[in-house]
Amino acid sequence: MDNHPVNLFSGTISTLSRSLDLRARNHELILNNVANADTPNFKPFSMNVEEALQRDLPTARSAQLNRTDGQHLPGAPVPDDPSAVAERAADDPLLLRGDRNGVDIDREMTALAKNSLLYKASAQIVAAKFSGLKHAITGGNK
Repeated sequence: MDNHPVNLFSGTISTLSRSLDLRARNHELILNNVANADTPNFKPFSMNVEEALQRDLPTARSAQLNRTDGQHLPGAPVPDDPSAVAERAADDPLLLRGDRNGVDIDREMTALAKNSLLYKASAQIVAAKFSGLKHAITGGNK
């Protein structure tokens, strides 16, 4: 019998856990920006959760496409996510108001809604993983 530990989810749980932690921190940053929407000279903070997750993955590899037939289409890189461009635009100095506050409340509320949805999705995936594990342990009995 093999005595090596079995990794049931091949790092999925730890990645999702890290995602939940980063999204919770991002939620706090966004709420801080909203709370300081009327503070003179306040500069909003932002976090790119996807980029932070990619940095944390030691085995992050992009999938390579292999053409097995000459008539297959060649693989092309996916263009940048348009939402990432919008996040970079937050540093635009033209957004500053007369009181030099850089908070755009509409952008912050949109970021908050997006972050909340992605947090809930990650939490549901974790719950489904543990539900599947429980189902396997109990043999399908409740």
